[in-house]
Amino acid sequence: MRALSVIFFSCIVIIVTSACANSHVEKATMAIGEVAEQQLLANHKPFQLSYQEFSLSEQEVAEIKSWPSDLHIDVYFGSWCHDSHREVPRFLKLAAENTTISHRLIGLDYEKSEPKGSAKKHDVKYTPTFIVYKNNIEIGRIIERPAMSLTADISAML
Repeated sequence: MRALSVIFFSCIVIIVTSACANSHVEKATMAIGEVAEQQLLANHKPFQLSYQEFSLSEQEVAEIKSWPSDLHIDVYFGSWCHDSHREVPRFLKLAAENTTISHRLIGLDYEKSEPKGSAKKHDVKYTPTFIVYKNNIEIGRIIERPAMSLTADISAML
């Protein structure tokens, strides 16, 4: 009986130790904090693949090009999040069509935090969260997934 207890305890220790070691390695590969678009696409394959697969219609491109130049969008995302894998590359395609729109990509850890505390300050609870500003005033948010599409939802805010 004692031998069985020792084996059981040893197994628990090994499992916990390996889980902690894996979470450290996993967290080290996360995009955390402000991230450049090129860095995100180069270092995180799911974002790269989604970016390559997505395309905008001519109508969407025309709509995006008509947006005002004082638009800014903060994108809070998780490099570990499947919704972010889908929506962030779509946003990057959209942003490429109107380079007057400024944006920031802010990677979060599992606790939805990053070193500068911006996510906490802006009460970000889900990923991705797109916070849309016009003339430096927040005009709306898209949380996890758009109601219709990123283009249509942002246009509706304007």
